[in-house]
Amino acid sequence: MEDFLDKEYLLVSNENFDDYLAFIGIGYLHRKLAINLKQIQCLVRNVDGTYTFSFKSKFANSEATFTPGVDFVETKADGVKVKALITFEGNKMTHTQIEENGRTSKHVREFFNDKLIVTTTAEGFDKISTRVYELKR
Repeated sequence: MEDFLDKEYLLVSNENFDDYLAFIGIGYLHRKLAINLKQIQCLVRNVDGTYTFSFKSKFANSEATFTPGVDFVETKADGVKVKALITFEGNKMTHTQIEENGRTSKHVREFFNDKLIVTTTAEGFDKISTRVYELKR
């Protein structure tokens, strides 16, 4: 992951993300806002050895500070608290979120020199959401 730290990736496309947001219970207006945000994602390593993964946009910001491989409580951008686990393997960051009702979502972020591809799946969701981000220069 060293090669991908402190870089900003800007959202350029998504597929089935609106359907995923509807599946997890996000209302219509909030889904449309989320789909149209020019979101930026960034991963940094903190001085204490933890990492912070952030989402930034003009209208909403969210971040999660974590130690890879250690469960933590995350507050998502919609305010919902979930049990979360983030692991690294090569250029992939796997982010698993378990809601209070037991529903599990998995976001696999695959980092490249010029882009970030996020693939989201969830138990009971019959599609795969794919979002593509380009390295912000």
